[in-house]
Amino acid sequence: MNTKMTARPRYGLLAVALAAACQSLSAQEGPEDPRHGAEHEHDALEEVIVTATPIRRDAAELTQSATVLQGDALAREAANNLGDTLGRLPGIYDASFGQNVGRPAIRGQQGVRVGVLNDGMTSFDAAAVSQDHAVPTEPFLADTIEVLRGPTTLLYGSGAIGGVVNMVTNTIPVDVPEDGIEGRFLLQGDTAADQRFGAARLDVGGGEFAFHANGFVRRTDDYEIPGAADLYPEEDHDDDHDEDHDDDHDHEEEVTGILENSFLDNEGGAIGGAWIGDSWRVGLSWTAYDSDYGIPGAHSHEHGHGEDEEDHEDEDDHDHEEEEEENVTIGLESRRVDGVIAGIDPFSGFSALELKVADTDYTHTEFEGDEIGTVFDSETLDARLELTHNPWGAFEGTFGAQWSDNDFQAVGEEAFVPPSQTETAGLFWVESATFGDWTFDLGLRWEDTHIDSFLIEHEHEHEEDEDHDEDHHDEAPEPASRDFTPFSASIGALWHVNERSHLAFTLARAERAPASAELFSNGPHIATQTFEVGDPDLKVETNTHYEVSYRIHQGPVTGSVTLYHDDFDGYIFEEDTGEEEDGFPERHWAQQDAEFTGGEVEVRWDLGRGDAGHWQLFGFYDQVRATLADGNPVPRIPPQRLGFGADWDHGPLAANVTWIHADRHDRIAEYETETPGYDLLNAEFSWYLPISDGWDMELFLRGRNLLDEDVRNSTSFLKDQAPQIGRNFVLGVRSTF
Repeated sequence: MNTKMTARPRYGLLAVALAAACQSLSAQEGPEDPRHGAEHEHDALEEVIVTATPIRRDAAELTQSATVLQGDALAREAANNLGDTLGRLPGIYDASFGQNVGRPAIRGQQGVRVGVLNDGMTSFDAAAVSQDHAVPTEPFLADTIEVLRGPTTLLYGSGAIGGVVNMVTNTIPVDVPEDGIEGRFLLQGDTAADQRFGAARLDVGGGEFAFHANGFVRRTDDYEIPGAADLYPEEDHDDDHDEDHDDDHDHEEEVTGILENSFLDNEGGAIGGAWIGDSWRVGLSWTAYDSDYGIPGAHSHEHGHGEDEEDHEDEDDHDHEEEEEENVTIGLESRRVDGVIAGIDPFSGFSALELKVADTDYTHTEFEGDEIGTVFDSETLDARLELTHNPWGAFEGTFGAQWSDNDFQAVGEEAFVPPSQTETAGLFWVESATFGDWTFDLGLRWEDTHIDSFLIEHEHEHEEDEDHDEDHHDEAPEPASRDFTPFSASIGALWHVNERSHLAFTLARAERAPASAELFSNGPHIATQTFEVGDPDLKVETNTHYEVSYRIHQGPVTGSVTLYHDDFDGYIFEEDTGEEEDGFPERHWAQQDAEFTGGEVEVRWDLGRGDAGHWQLFGFYDQVRATLADGNPVPRIPPQRLGFGADWDHGPLAANVTWIHADRHDRIAEYETETPGYDLLNAEFSWYLPISDGWDMELFLRGRNLLDEDVRNSTSFLKDQAPQIGRNFVLGVRSTF
């Protein structure tokens, strides 16, 4: 069965009156808890090993801030996408595109700055290119999700300058099931999107062989929202169109309560196997992920008639144009093959070797109605080698090398990114040493990135030039190549203040090579309803990161306080120009210095277990402030948040309540709109049913957004058109055996 973690990284609110009642329970012993067992300790954090680091350590022992979701905590937070699954953790936010697409944002960093890994290997989808591209992962099938905050470029390349999210899936088995077979399944549905979801996984094996299989299917309709979809509906129209405006307003009233074109249909699965010997492990897996979903608020764009058309053919033409606008939907396909060779004491001087290879074929098709608009195709081969040396006195460490080759292309009349090939080679070295109460971490990484692409022009650039050579548009785009050699280094220290607490320090200098889309994009992007323009002269982005963290990991009260500062030299961001091109808002990739300053607080108070059950209270706070060198705020930064909550379990029953308040986000960049604050109230009740020895079942009922708040994420490009899901009840059953 899944063990419930005593100190799950969750947060929420318990009413003050409830806290007073619970305090008296801390001195009572109470009955044995069938979920935890009689020997379960409530005053210490369980050891949670982080695998996304070469030197495997408990999360509390890392110099870098880390959060691990696993077991019951992960089962409760798992959602339709990775961003929504992690978006209620301190310092982590959901860069959503409606409810169905979400990529994690860490401390205000998102897109290419946050590395998303599957079992330590980069996912290599196209989600970093645009927010409407889904990450092809299913959180329900993960064993563990690890989050490393701050620069992790030493291990995972310059794309991880903001942090890393690693999904541990056991798709390639790491051990043989103890009883020869293990598995779990989940069935659930909800009320706000009429969701039908099922997922299952199976691990079998014997002797030296182990095999894994998993799969899932999800179907949802357009989801319910608290009010109107548009946060700032257009109200400025010419007097001649007042009647049309009234008609549009009536139409908006009709669709209030449902977010049009927000459906999601996806399915996927994986099979894998491994030979596991005494000293070596060799394995292979194949993963498939397919998803069809709508983009709320996005419509196919018909180029309007010229302003000098004097026969402005009245309202019939206008109505005809509106009828030609079709919803934009996405068809996503991802196929991935992973292989691993791992050994213990492979040869003299080294204690471990691990070689991983991943081959990913990812296709993202944007449909405009029934017609294919733009097809994004990404083919990637990625290889990673880690060699852990035997201890050198007090030092233990790992040498590593990584190589990847990515072929990317966008095909279609409105493809905004030219074809590109990005080849990256990197070398890294990480060391750790302990002297008394102090642990030190040191690391270096050198990387070489070569990008071959094209400088593309569009007809819009010459629309006003009547003498422009008509044959110019038939000419081939101009080839362009860029080379970057990012170098990163870091030092961290952990001081064991006493048996209960640690003080951690980190200083890192990380560099990031610009991505091909930042350099060479130039055109309309239908799904995001923008016209994107890159800058081929962008330089390497450099971040100097400072962080200090105090952690208490034993006793009835545990938690942490973290402060950080990021000083960027040449920060790359997408700037809204306030202009329009081809009817779309024009955004340019720009570069200037920037500073990010913020902090996170987590606390959990274990009140102990008594006759009325086991109670825990918890809370969190996070904030980040980001400013460009010209004094303007960085776009799409998350608001200040505060959350409180409680966990309770008693025998076979468990419950949880969570309240999070997000402030109004009004410190905004030029042309950015304000985002209202919200209060998010979630709750869950579950009933644990032991079926037989080794077979457990749990029935659960969750309430999400119980206050039916209009929740919009300031980190999202689509926040003004697509709020998050309204009040939603989720009923389901999960089982392990």
